[in-house]
Amino acid sequence: MSKICLIQLPTLSMSEARIDYYIRIVKENGANLAVLGEYVLNSFFTELLKMPKTLIKEQISHKKELMSELAKKYDITIIAPFILPKGKGFIKGVAKFMPNSTRFWEQSFLINYMHWDEKSFFLNQDEKLNLPIFTHEKFKFGVLSGFEAHFDVCWQELMKAGVDVVLVPTASTFESNLRWQEMLKTRAFTNLVYVLRVNRVGKAKFGDEVCEFYGDSFAISPNGEISSSLKNEEGILLFELCKKELKDERKLWKFREILSQKGFI
Repeated sequence: MSKICLIQLPTLSMSEARIDYYIRIVKENGANLAVLGEYVLNSFFTELLKMPKTLIKEQISHKKELMSELAKKYDITIIAPFILPKGKGFIKGVAKFMPNSTRFWEQSFLINYMHWDEKSFFLNQDEKLNLPIFTHEKFKFGVLSGFEAHFDVCWQELMKAGVDVVLVPTASTFESNLRWQEMLKTRAFTNLVYVLRVNRVGKAKFGDEVCEFYGDSFAISPNGEISSSLKNEEGILLFELCKKELKDERKLWKFREILSQKGFI
């Protein structure tokens, strides 16, 4: 068994009190791994477009130091989408804050929509996949950004690596929740993995329109069913991973066994 915690929050201010409070609760409940949604440590994308680069860099430096300190203070690992400076601009990816070190993976696919064009803003080099994969308490984890979760090649890469749990930090809005549920339930079942999606809350402006991030973070079991979920307010979802459940579902449905026999994974 291993406990993991999804922390559902809006973009955090520069104050450390709020996130310290939640990380402390996570640790007190026996979890050693916490996950945050997209644009929680950094301002939302449409806000970054209007911010001076010096202010963005100040925010990055402060949050990086803060999360490193919290990981060490509570002896916990924190997974969070994060932005780093690169040359004259910035790159977007996922950070793993550990008690004694930090690791960063550059995001492989970026949104390029007219109203939400991350690809034109960030300087990511996406010629090849660079998915976060790591082991924690005998479970193998993979991380997909909200946008990356739409691509078959990303799931194939995680299955080749033999992951047990897929973490999906998102910043989802526009009444898309039912689509997210159905998509990730299917992925969990066909790949026989846990899928834990943590979505942010709060509001942001797209042009003249104010949109609300609806939260609804959830944990899906390998049978494709949502086992636990949050509503539309900030809070935490504590979930327990079970090796036996993974083993039983994989033995029952055999999808991964068949792929392995044919040399696909």
